[in-house]
Amino acid sequence: MIVPVISGTFADVLRIRVLGPLEAESEGRPVPLGAPRQRAVLAGLLAARGAVVSVDRLAEDLWRGTPPAKATASLHAYVSNLRRLLEPERPPRAPAGVLVTCAPGYALRLPDEAVDAWHFESRLEQARRAAAPRSRELLAEALSWWRGPAFQEHADEEWAAPEAARLTALLADARELAVAADLRAGPPAEAARAAAALVEAEPLREEGWRLLALAHWACGRQAEALAVLRRARAVLREELGCDPSPVLTGVEQALLEQRLDVLRAGTSPGTDPSGGLDESHAAGVPVAAAEVRTPPPGTAGAEAARPFLGRARELRTAEAAARAARAGGGLMLVTGEAGAGKSAFLARFADRLAGDGWTVVVGRCPEYEGAPPAWAWVEALGALARQAPAAPAELAVLLHEPDAAPAATRDEATAGRFRMHRAFAAWLSAAADGRPLAVFLEDLHRADGETLALLEAAAAVTGVPLLTVGCYRPAEAGDRLAKTLAQLAPRTPHRIALGGLPADAVATVVAAVCRTPASPDTVAAIAARTGGNPFYVWESARLLDSEGALVALSEVPQGVRDVLRRRLALLPDAALAALRLVAVMGADTDVALLVEAADTDEESVLEGLDAALAADLLTEPGPGRVGFVHALVRDTVYTDLTGVRRARLHDRVAAVLRRHRPDDLAALAHHFARSGRSVNAPLAVDYALRAAEQAERRYAHDVAVGLLAQALDVHAAATADPYADPDSSIALLVRLLGAQVRAGATDAARHTRQRAADLAVRANRDDLVAAVYGAWTEPSPWRTRLEGLFDRTALARLERLAGDRALDEATRARVLQVLADAVAGEDAARAREAADAQLALADSSGEPRLLASALMTSAKLPPHERQAGGRDPLVARLRLLAAEHDLPAYRWVCEHLDAMTAATRNDPAGVRRHTGEGLHLADRYGMLWARGINATTRAMLAAVEGRFTEAEERYAQAEELFRRVGAHHANGPRTLGLWTIRFTQGRTADIARSVREVHEAVGEPVAVAHALLLARQGRLDEAREIRFPALPVTDHLYGIELDYRSELAVLCGDTTTAGLLAGHLLPLQDQFGGAAGAAYATRPLAHPLGDLYRLLGEEEAAADAYARAERVALAWNSSLHAASARRAAAELAAARRRRRIFVP
Repeated sequence: MIVPVISGTFADVLRIRVLGPLEAESEGRPVPLGAPRQRAVLAGLLAARGAVVSVDRLAEDLWRGTPPAKATASLHAYVSNLRRLLEPERPPRAPAGVLVTCAPGYALRLPDEAVDAWHFESRLEQARRAAAPRSRELLAEALSWWRGPAFQEHADEEWAAPEAARLTALLADARELAVAADLRAGPPAEAARAAAALVEAEPLREEGWRLLALAHWACGRQAEALAVLRRARAVLREELGCDPSPVLTGVEQALLEQRLDVLRAGTSPGTDPSGGLDESHAAGVPVAAAEVRTPPPGTAGAEAARPFLGRARELRTAEAAARAARAGGGLMLVTGEAGAGKSAFLARFADRLAGDGWTVVVGRCPEYEGAPPAWAWVEALGALARQAPAAPAELAVLLHEPDAAPAATRDEATAGRFRMHRAFAAWLSAAADGRPLAVFLEDLHRADGETLALLEAAAAVTGVPLLTVGCYRPAEAGDRLAKTLAQLAPRTPHRIALGGLPADAVATVVAAVCRTPASPDTVAAIAARTGGNPFYVWESARLLDSEGALVALSEVPQGVRDVLRRRLALLPDAALAALRLVAVMGADTDVALLVEAADTDEESVLEGLDAALAADLLTEPGPGRVGFVHALVRDTVYTDLTGVRRARLHDRVAAVLRRHRPDDLAALAHHFARSGRSVNAPLAVDYALRAAEQAERRYAHDVAVGLLAQALDVHAAATADPYADPDSSIALLVRLLGAQVRAGATDAARHTRQRAADLAVRANRDDLVAAVYGAWTEPSPWRTRLEGLFDRTALARLERLAGDRALDEATRARVLQVLADAVAGEDAARAREAADAQLALADSSGEPRLLASALMTSAKLPPHERQAGGRDPLVARLRLLAAEHDLPAYRWVCEHLDAMTAATRNDPAGVRRHTGEGLHLADRYGMLWARGINATTRAMLAAVEGRFTEAEERYAQAEELFRRVGAHHANGPRTLGLWTIRFTQGRTADIARSVREVHEAVGEPVAVAHALLLARQGRLDEAREIRFPALPVTDHLYGIELDYRSELAVLCGDTTTAGLLAGHLLPLQDQFGGAAGAAYATRPLAHPLGDLYRLLGEEEAAADAYARAERVALAWNSSLHAASARRAAAELAAARRRRRIFVP
């Protein structure tokens, strides 16, 4: 896929990938493709496959039908940038050779080998014409180029959809051709597994069924091949209302008639499942492949590819049963609900038995109507007949169609059946006499009477090593199976009940399916929702991988829903009615309340519950209580209810709860909110507010957020005009905003604040505007540079409100706090002025929370490097106040502020101690946002000591915690932390794309980092073109910015800036760069100070600075930075010696 691209005198090596994320490489190095619209230009031209795309068309596509006035200019800029990136060595003014101008637009001029999608298509055509062995090689290579869906990042764009669909259809063709090639030139068992994946992924695509049937036949499993084709017919009839095509029915007919010429046409010439028949009958048969879309690679969850986990104890039990059976026979019964993994368990057990010298045969009771009687035994004995002694004539009816006429009288039938059963037992005994024999019968809950009668006969065989194994679903066992189980009970069968997988096995399944790691909480939630059912776990993991945690933990995977609906359809009406009511009432329900809420008599409700319990859909967690075995069952039942029925059930439940449990506030709020009656809206809001208050008293702020959002939704639905009475709407929004802040959900809080502020401004109510801004005063994740500058309109509004003497003092104090936070990084003097005014107002009010927030504001003002001395008395006051009034969030703030102070004093042990105390409080009170900040501090400590892998893991942990609470810019700490690590490691190429894209998005706040990155790459002219403020920003990154500005000045030889920066660094020369913010760190600030002195020619001062840098590094246990300071000092000394030597 590497191809030379000639452009005039320019020669380069370029490849572009669209089968997954859009990527490009030149000479083996990644090419940064720029901002999203610029990338979309390239993707649009790739989708055109070399054809010209007009400028108008590109503009329409890029701006989704509404291009701005200057769209053409922007488009030309994107094209110019792409040309520079794709042909970096093209001389100035030389014509482009890759992205060319062709009236009325642009086109790509690349050979097929340069673009993975084009190359894939050409390889597919080669594979169609190649012999099977060569076809396998070509297809394996071509399929390996797929890294995800075609045009993955533009999948929602109309212009990309046709080409993505075409490529996806070609992918389906390629997969089917690969399986067909496997059948002709590879192991048929491998082809069977691949075909099973095709069928599971696309059950309506007939070619997969055809290949799977042929693969089973090639493996010698004729019965399974027929079962596959019958299942295909059932699926097509149910889903499409049509019969299979002539191709598929032809294969079925060939199997029934043993037409080997047709069957061998699709399989390897070396495979002869018939046992050595003449190959002269082999002939070809045309195969049609339908144009149907297939999921991208890795999304099909074929059973064969699923890991076998969590059944070690059950396998040991089965192996013990096998050892006992060697001495004289035995019986084993395996049970489990649908999806419990019975087939996988038996397959693994069968493999172990075969490895121990057992003969293993398997029969499956068919799931469709109209199957021949005793089909499971026909299947099992047919396999046994190929290995055991010749079967007696009496068993002809079980092995093939007998020649004799059926019995004419009842006596004849009874006698014939007796002789067949006797011959059956004798033949099994003879077959097991020479070699241990295991007979597996699957799905006995679907067995007919004769199958069960023969099972009883087999279980009665003793004295030989015969192990009879049956498996079934207890919830679907009918009367016939119940009678057989009663007959078998005296034989004391070994029993194995397959329950849910343990937590570690669930985690392994999720890790195997998902392309990105899932959080422990997400894995635990999947385990709880699925009850560990392997099939449910697998399907939920697939949903998690494709849709994310929010969907996976709130919706039922379609495959699981289909299985559960089938089980529900078997229930009587009374059981369904009871399940619906339980689903509405919740996961764990009081039966007495259930009976009262039902619209029928108690006996009918109890009968329904009995049936649901017997079907293993409900469980009894305690006396008088019922609940669903899995949350997925509840969700399926609940979502299948119509909206009208669901609302009526909620209304009845709400009325019952209000009579009997008036203090169950959250439940009452939930049911009244969903009752669908406007008259219930005030009740729903009132209960939600009271429940939220109760939740916050228990520090369950996330729960309070949900309840308040619910109250707001109900209020909005019942309010025709929110501007007619803005007070009540804004009061709810302010309550929600406060809860979101306390929960750490700052992203949602910003949206809520904006919504409330807009409503207050439109109502022309300054008092309400002030109340909105003043609601955000609780401790929360603090601002990061990646958020950019504070909104100018909002800032002007804050300034106006801060000076409004008409507001009450408490409201003004809160507004001043928001103002101080907003301007802290831009105007330190104004921030200090606002904080002092806030503290004065809070002191005069005497209100504990107001005073606590004011002390916090003053204590955390940046730059942190300069605040240590003045912070101590503020934190001491805040600590006493928080302890006296039980304010845990402020207690955590005290620990974090003390950790920051310890950092300014080069006391890493103190940083660890206070961070540990803070983490203890965060864990105790469920403050996830605080845990996230503690994780960044621990990451910083690890990075300072050179434990970079640990540091990256802790920054990733912080990101996950911030994401869980919905923090604004949750990825900020990880992004900035990774930048500091990579700059320290000298691996700037790893972060070049990230730094550039963040700079494009945020602008000046991160411009210094981008300029330094360019300077380190030797691109000094580009670095000098980057614009940023003349003075360092005095926010939480002040120390890091001083370090980076200093290095940039040295690399650029800028002595003027060096002198200015030396003045900033000198008061901070005993500190470690950035550590004062307790989130990120670079190196001792004396080191860049020494570099500046050296640039300015002040070598004695430079030497002193390097020595100081080494001491600071050693205080932080940073051997890496100590060694770096020593090297700098040694280089300086060597340079001075050289000058002395050469001076005349």
